[in-house]
Amino acid sequence: MSGRAAQERAGREKTTAPRCPSRRTERGTAACAELRRVAAEMFLAHGYDGTHLDAILAEVGGSKTNIYAFFGGKEGLFEAAIAHACADILAPLEEVALDGLSLEDGLTRLGRAMLDLVLTPRSVALYRLAIGCSARFPRLGAVWFASGPAVSQAVVARFVADRLHAAALPGAAPPSAHASPDLSPDHTDPSGRDPALLARLFHDMTVQELLYRALFEPAAGEDARTTAARLAARAVVALFVTRNIRADQESI
Repeated sequence: MSGRAAQERAGREKTTAPRCPSRRTERGTAACAELRRVAAEMFLAHGYDGTHLDAILAEVGGSKTNIYAFFGGKEGLFEAAIAHACADILAPLEEVALDGLSLEDGLTRLGRAMLDLVLTPRSVALYRLAIGCSARFPRLGAVWFASGPAVSQAVVARFVADRLHAAALPGAAPPSAHASPDLSPDHTDPSGRDPALLARLFHDMTVQELLYRALFEPAAGEDARTTAARLAARAVVALFVTRNIRADQESI
């Protein structure tokens, strides 16, 4: 079969409605997780068209029935694998030690940790894969963002909310242990006191340039990463202070 024919066949591959997670057995849940893990590594190594369900099953075991039942088909497995890879890459970010650090120092440490995670060869390969396949699979971009940048931003936003509350700064609502700051684009506090807004600004200032450059050249070294994180942290703190001074002046 020619390469073009294989692509056309993959594009026509049947899909089914995936099984509701609540209906899976414990064994089924474990099998689903293993499929995501193995599929993620194969998709990263060989791309979408270069990865075949039979090769995944040869390592995991089971049958294609499991893939259709759990994910609806190859495309659904691909999306789940991308989400799994993002979660695996970013998991250490939740463990960054921030106790006792100021807002600026904590943001700097988080920013450096983010860069160390997203500039690994595996993470850059994942970013390339998501970009390259996003036009072909319309849902992929949303899956990647929800599992990647949105997760990083939520970690930063929780830290910012905690520090603003601890400092008893105006407009800082007490952080909830059970709720994350609202990161939706429609939720924006123009006062500059919104942890979610500050987290988005910090994340993008820290990550975007160095990640984009890593697509085409060797990843930035340690000094460049530390500098990027520190500058972004200072910019966010300065923005917050400036906006609050203006808000205080306007309230007089």
